[in-house]
Amino acid sequence: MDFYDKNTAASEWKGVDVDHLLSSGARNIGAGSATDAGRFWRLPTEHPDPIVLAGGIPDDTALPVEDIIKGFTNAIENNASDALMYGGWFGYEGCRQAIANRQNRLEGTSLESNNIIMHNGSSGCLENVCKAFIEADDVVIVESPSYSGTVRAIRGFQAEVIEVPMDLNGINVAQFRETIVKLSEQGKRIKLFYTIPDYHNPMGSVTSLDVRRSVLETCARNKIIIAEDAAYTELYYDAPPPPSYYALSNGHGVIKLCSFSKIIATGLRSGWIQAREEFAEPLTKVRFDMGNSPLVHYALTDFIVSGRLEEHVASMRALYRDKCKAMISTLRENCDTYVEVEEPEGGFFLWVECKKGKASELIQASADEGLIFSLGSIFFLDKGIDDNHFRLAFTRPPFEHLDEAGKRLRRAFEKILD
Repeated sequence: MDFYDKNTAASEWKGVDVDHLLSSGARNIGAGSATDAGRFWRLPTEHPDPIVLAGGIPDDTALPVEDIIKGFTNAIENNASDALMYGGWFGYEGCRQAIANRQNRLEGTSLESNNIIMHNGSSGCLENVCKAFIEADDVVIVESPSYSGTVRAIRGFQAEVIEVPMDLNGINVAQFRETIVKLSEQGKRIKLFYTIPDYHNPMGSVTSLDVRRSVLETCARNKIIIAEDAAYTELYYDAPPPPSYYALSNGHGVIKLCSFSKIIATGLRSGWIQAREEFAEPLTKVRFDMGNSPLVHYALTDFIVSGRLEEHVASMRALYRDKCKAMISTLRENCDTYVEVEEPEGGFFLWVECKKGKASELIQASADEGLIFSLGSIFFLDKGIDDNHFRLAFTRPPFEHLDEAGKRLRRAFEKILD
């Protein structure tokens, strides 16, 4: 009897162009960056003590490790048969109810457990939304700039992504409306508006209440779903942001994408969709992964119900406020001649504008100094549209690195401007 062995397989597949076998979605997007995948991105540097300000990662010295251990232990000791099973399309109901109760307290909503769908962070939430509502050649409007990983994900579903400029108050409402009119006149179907209204990535800005109301009215009139990414919403420094799109509309026409990644730990890979039942039903119909880990959900439930999550989030707000001020201080002390920066009211990021020089030249000179950060151009569809901005993620590095960062950035500017 002849056997099909590995040498035969190698011969048959030798020289085959795998690109011809790709789905149209895979052909439609590039490989992406390490940052898009949630990993640390860095240019090569010979510096013995690099400072990495490239990725939006929580401070790992302040992770609630003991609480997480306790939650997992309790889940296994007391609920092993359920916690170690498949999670199902919605996720563990106890966790969903705890989230619904907490969101009702925070936002004044009236959510029930069936308004919550557990997911693999906010990125998993977005993928589910795209699976349920996006077809080839649909249009998705995004803010310009916007998070590069999200734009890649949307394009992977063969949607046409259209950017509309934004400023510190949010998307330009007049241009948003004009864009919708022009696209509609061209016979295009606008399905979704993706937005990060609170402590925007990369700009760090907050969409004003007036802009939120205008956008809601425009999207409702044109039957455009708002996908509201709330990954950073709870990380305000002093006062919370305006009411969410979801709260303002009671969820009509809005799907809210939420995450524990930024307020607890990225490695938990847990977040949730917040949606009315008319949206929740189709979202669960296109799930084929048998859900997320109930073990994680049980641990999160313990953390929420005990009140320890509130304590932890409050401590993160204070920590990141202090880190933001440290980052702003070193930039103004060392680089005031070279950069312009607005101090954000929350979140993980500073959006920095070069007064002199080009960001594309600065990034390599900074890497030579052992300072790593992201170019602003990666947050636009047209990578050549902006060579004046860069993004600094200040939450993970220690304070001594934040203080040193401004000195290294000044030396980098001096190199490119010499």
